Amino acid sequence: MYYIRLNRTKDGLPELLSSCDYVCSILPATNETRGLLNGELLKNCMRKKGVLISVGRGSVISDHDLLNALHSGWIAGAILDVFNTEPLPADSELWKLPNVVISPHVATMSMDWQVSELFSKNYQRFTTGQSLLYPVDLNKGY
Repeated sequence: MYYIRLNRTKDGLPELLSSCDYVCSILPATNETRGLLNGELLKNCMRKKGVLISVGRGSVISDHDLLNALHSGWIAGAILDVFNTEPLPADSELWKLPNVVISPHVATMSMDWQVSELFSKNYQRFTTGQSLLYPVDLNKGY
């Protein structure tokens, strides 16, 4: 299995998308990421007909723009775990498309023991004045 690790700024997204077989959005919902894939940005996937995998936050692309990219053939399909409106409305066209796979917002699952183990570790850290593991920074949005 081969992969290429590339880092690009927002300005470099068109070039990056033009070379992707798969685009996996794992982005958080921040002011910088809201609508990042909106408009005609996914048109850059047209050459390779990539597949969009969206498992971060649904606000990265609007349903309208995602449908447009699918209907226009810019992307071959989509694997979606997150949406702008959750749960995805029953009348959404996304449910009906054969090239779209929808999962119920479970891109990753936490097992009971993982949650209790992390809680226990963070409780010990909290009571001893240490910084917590995996803090949420509300200023960053994640």
